[in-house]
Amino acid sequence: MTFSRKARRELFWILLFVCCLPLMYALILGDGGVVQLRKYRKELLELQLQNARLKKEYHSHLRKIEKLKTDPHEIERIAREHYNLARPGDIIVNLQDEQ
Repeated sequence: MTFSRKARRELFWILLFVCCLPLMYALILGDGGVVQLRKYRKELLELQLQNARLKKEYHSHLRKIEKLKTDPHEIERIAREHYNLARPGDIIVNLQDEQ
């Protein structure tokens, strides 16, 4: 069975296209494909934003710790606010909560 030159060329392109279909599927929808890559990039961006927020929070806590180590007025403020402590001579007034 002999094919004409035009028929062989068309058959070549059809076979090439059919052979490339699985490769195109893998590149677009496979594990390392474009869809997966976009998902990973989005996740990376979210993690970078979260990391920046956590670094900012971390440095804020470091400043608070340093302030507590060096500023006696800060320790006194926390003792008064959180533990209801008072200095000698202070008058404490307790107000009832309205419910």
